[in-house]
Amino acid sequence: YFVNGAFMNDDEQLLKNADKIKDIPGVIVQGRYDVVCPARSAWDLHKVWPKGELHFVDAAGHSRKEPGIIHQLVNATDKFRDL
Repeated sequence: YFVNGAFMNDDEQLLKNADKIKDIPGVIVQGRYDVVCPARSAWDLHKVWPKGELHFVDAAGHSRKEPGIIHQLVNATDKFRDL
């Protein structure tokens, strides 16, 4: 995100524009102990994104290298591969 110039205009950009992705399937993977992206943000996005699945990972924070996060990301990519 930061490598790409922090392209979000504000903290509410995804929620304000959720109607643009309402018909696109997706997966939100959220670590329970993530202090970078609060769980509330994932929940709020999930509520306005009908095709978005939300998966909370109990024993994880923000890192994509944590076993539970890896597991959910692999499951998500496998699901989309099979579409």
